Amino acid sequence: MSDQAEPLDPQIELAPASWPKVLGIISIAWACLGLSCLVCGVGAQLAFGPNMLPEQFRDNPPPSMKFGMLQIIQTIFSLITSALLLAAGIQTARRQFSGRTLHIVWGVISLIALVYGAYAAWHTQQETLVWARNNPDNPIAKQTLAAPAVGLVITAAIIGFFALYPVFILFWFGAVKRTKESFGAAPAADYI
Repeated sequence: MSDQAEPLDPQIELAPASWPKVLGIISIAWACLGLSCLVCGVGAQLAFGPNMLPEQFRDNPPPSMKFGMLQIIQTIFSLITSALLLAAGIQTARRQFSGRTLHIVWGVISLIALVYGAYAAWHTQQETLVWARNNPDNPIAKQTLAAPAVGLVITAAIIGFFALYPVFILFWFGAVKRTKESFGAAPAADYI
């Protein structure tokens, strides 16, 4: 046996790094999920909203069933972040270095949007508690007053989950993949 290492298979040497395509596809899927949830959420709120309540309660619905200014701002944030992540995912899957920049911008805006979403949820919860105390005969008010912190705990868990990907993205592109060379060369046209 010789002490020399065997040369690598030429096909392996030509194989481009797979992470840009994988991360790009994950970002595209995450963005499409965000856009789908946004469309469904806004559509349901506008189509049904207070109309889901029994008729005797439609005149005075809880604040959580109204589409106010906080929700409009949050919807705009969601639209911006989803569109930005979609563009970042596409650029990264195409091995374009601009995908890194777009992902970093998305990560920062996304974390700001999550903080704003937490504030909006807390504010709506506080308004709903006041509404519930002023309408104690309403079944929704009774349920709200029975477990006032449940909504905030659920919201905190959801926000924590949604913060994982932006934190990962900021770490990945901020500390690990910082150069154009880290994206690897685009695969040759004849590469299979």
